Amino acid sequence: MHVTYTPEGGTAQRWDFNPGRVRAAEAELIEKRYGKAWDQFRADVQTGSMKARRVLLWHLLRREHHTLRFEDVPDFYTDELLVEHSVDELTLMREKLAQADLPDGDRDQMLAMLDIELAEAAARGEVPGGKALSNSAG
Repeated sequence: MHVTYTPEGGTAQRWDFNPGRVRAAEAELIEKRYGKAWDQFRADVQTGSMKARRVLLWHLLRREHHTLRFEDVPDFYTDELLVEHSVDELTLMREKLAQADLPDGDRDQMLAMLDIELAEAAARGEVPGGKALSNSAG
């Protein structure tokens, strides 16, 4: 997933976050700070939990500032932290959802939402494989 933090009046910072590539020791720190299991943290980030997203921002900022305390994470406005799924994640979710045992109307609505997100990712220049298209002409 892509995480972008743009503080008011500041410069945007962007990270690619792959929850499967977090070391166990770091995941344990996240669990301790979040107060829930790793899988619940992952799900809560994706469903919009602000506490989970604040812990995620702390984790990402700690990569550069190793001694950053959670209490020192900026109190950001909710629209200053954007979490977006990659094309690969959206494609996988769409495939799983298409096979899920759900009422047709619910499935269709959820598929339509994923299609919108896939179109937005394409508009950002993202292609499958986690790569972004170059903006340079050539």
